[in-house]
Amino acid sequence: MAEVYPSDNELLNLQTDGETGVEYIPTGTSPYYLQFRKLLYRLLLAARRANDLRVYDEGGLDIGVKGGKFWLGTELINYNGSTGNTLADDRENIYVYLDSSGNLVVNEYSSFPSMDTTPHIRLATVSTSSGDIDLITDCRVGHNFVVPYEAGGVKKEVEAHTSDDTLTLWESGSIHTNLGASGTVTLTLPASAPEGTTFVFAVQAAYELRVDPGNATIRDDSGQTADKYKVADAIGECITFAADSNGDWATVAKHGTWTEEP
Repeated sequence: MAEVYPSDNELLNLQTDGETGVEYIPTGTSPYYLQFRKLLYRLLLAARRANDLRVYDEGGLDIGVKGGKFWLGTELINYNGSTGNTLADDRENIYVYLDSSGNLVVNEYSSFPSMDTTPHIRLATVSTSSGDIDLITDCRVGHNFVVPYEAGGVKKEVEAHTSDDTLTLWESGSIHTNLGASGTVTLTLPASAPEGTTFVFAVQAAYELRVDPGNATIRDDSGQTADKYKVADAIGECITFAADSNGDWATVAKHGTWTEEP
């Protein structure tokens, strides 16, 4: 069923919307055009942020994108807006988004990329046919407000493992320990991790904590052999890995004695 309005009497007695500050025009107000302009002024103020990064039809196969900003970690990325972005014809779905550098992507046809591997801002899906745009569906929901990590927002996840586990790409940036373990724990890094994927490992129980790179290589001063784990067993020892451009893992920080699998 369609959404219903308040009764006529209620509508006629409304004066101001408390949430937005938009004022209703009283019956019989003169000059009416001035009050109408005031109403529009307040409505536009209330709706202004809803226009950020909005995709719109420019006619034919062209779309424009309004300017806006978004946070990537603690970096504020500014997109100045653009016009004349020509889309492919006869596409059921074109997934329009901004990549993490603020570049507009308009040639993705299967789906939006995975947030696990390609951080991005989803703007819209667009369908085209016969040289024209049929439909633009807004996909900006969920991107409006993000509190950067250093400002007290998204915190790093800490997971204690008491048994072997294989980590996933979406866990990038998290901390993994063996707190509560009663024996050796082996944690396997995800395969084919994109460059910049990071993990921190900390020994919190006096048993071996092993970090297995799968078929990749963990590069540090204890050895650089493919398919060899790194291991430590003293409480307080910790190590941080970041995926490099070759599909291997670089050691970017280390405390204590970590050795390579014999």
